[in-house]
Amino acid sequence: MLKLIFMIMIFTTSSYIGFMYGETFRKRMNELKEILKALLILENDIIYGTTPLPEALENLCFKVEEPIKKITKAIEERLIKGNVESVYEGAREEFKVLENEFYLDDSDKKIISDFFKSLGESGVYGQEKIFTLAIEGIKLNLKDAEEIAKKNIKLYRYLGVCFGAMITIFLI
Repeated sequence: MLKLIFMIMIFTTSSYIGFMYGETFRKRMNELKEILKALLILENDIIYGTTPLPEALENLCFKVEEPIKKITKAIEERLIKGNVESVYEGAREEFKVLENEFYLDDSDKKIISDFFKSLGESGVYGQEKIFTLAIEGIKLNLKDAEEIAKKNIKLYRYLGVCFGAMITIFLI
């Protein structure tokens, strides 16, 4: 009886790990969608609405989901308090603090980093080009993330279940 309970626990745990690891691909895809949404909202506020950056970031907090909401709020607070010299510095410090809450790749982080380096450093036309470049980069990464997620979510789910079944069979 104890052996049966132990085998069920191994099978369940292994399946759970496979499902959870597979979900990381979906979470990255969802975060990229939220980042794309945030960039489009910021672009509209800054370029077309001529809203100051701290105010645009504050408005953005009400329109996006976690963890983008949390980092946006933190950057906005740093800018208002004057704790940072540039938007990039504030964003970099907040990404270090909240890095474990994101499922982004290095290429995603590079696009965001480049975006924040240039944000607020040029005129309206320069900002428009910066937004366009960042949006296109995120769109390409989102397309890749969707393809990777489509392949890997099922793979890791099945792998977890199969690995649990294999260990259970060996214990029989």
